[in-house]
Amino acid sequence: MGSRRATDEDPDEAFVIAAASGVTGRLPVGLGIGDDAAILEGGQVVSTDTMVEGVHWDQRLEPGDVGWKLVAVNVSDIGAMGGRPRWATLAMALPSPLDRGWVTAFFEGFAAASRRFGLPLVGGDTTRSPGPRVLTLTVGGHAGAPVRRDGARAGDDVWVTGELGRAAEAFGSTSPSPSAMAWFRRPEPPISFGAALAEAGLAHAMIDVSDGLARDLGRLCRASGVGASVDPALLPGGRPLPDAIAFGEDYELCFAATPGAQSAICSLASMHGIVVTRVGAFTSTPELRLLGHLGWPPPQFDHFVSEPR
Repeated sequence: MGSRRATDEDPDEAFVIAAASGVTGRLPVGLGIGDDAAILEGGQVVSTDTMVEGVHWDQRLEPGDVGWKLVAVNVSDIGAMGGRPRWATLAMALPSPLDRGWVTAFFEGFAAASRRFGLPLVGGDTTRSPGPRVLTLTVGGHAGAPVRRDGARAGDDVWVTGELGRAAEAFGSTSPSPSAMAWFRRPEPPISFGAALAEAGLAHAMIDVSDGLARDLGRLCRASGVGASVDPALLPGGRPLPDAIAFGEDYELCFAATPGAQSAICSLASMHGIVVTRVGAFTSTPELRLLGHLGWPPPQFDHFVSEPR
């Protein structure tokens, strides 16, 4: 049985977040830095994500796919808080001379995702970049009953939505399935289901799986002061273990719920056309345990050192 500390984290990213946390001061927030989104007064939730060419995408993604993905990764954070997205602002740093064809195709994909997730673009900014394209989207939404990362309890079940490892298959396989390629290019995070879970009071804690289940479950455990035991035989998708838990870009939900909620969760998932899987349980020991394995595969992506995807 493999294990690792639930405190394992990308040290550079953790350093930047800790430095930023020191300057927030006393702000009118219900929850600031350290979760998928900030919770403001009145149930407002706000999240920001940046995508950098050569770090988060390369020529394997068409401009329209980049536009879709920028929206999807942001609304995934809102959904992980149990919120519904309502508006967005976009900042673009673009190299000169401007590639108008790229911009047009980007916004075609962006608009398609905006329609899919009900996210109007209300403003933003543009500037010249001396290097690669840099895209930053801020999304605001509303959560009537926000779900944070810090509510998991020992004895709760560990649940995940959808499949794990589709992006890994699309990125690394010489013959990926059409469904894996489609998800890699244009993921569809289960936003409405996340909001429904929150509104029904079924999830004690929740996080979106963007950096791999191993890392994101560790973040949830660390915030909640618990550990988790995961059975790899239960992981949905049937892909190799490193792909399923270490690659990332799944944009699914991982959440904690009491064992007695299993029937209600499955019923709600069916109503939303979502597949949910119980993959383990939270424990009182602050470590991640992988049944039947000597250790956890290391995360395969680090924002500060990884090669582009």
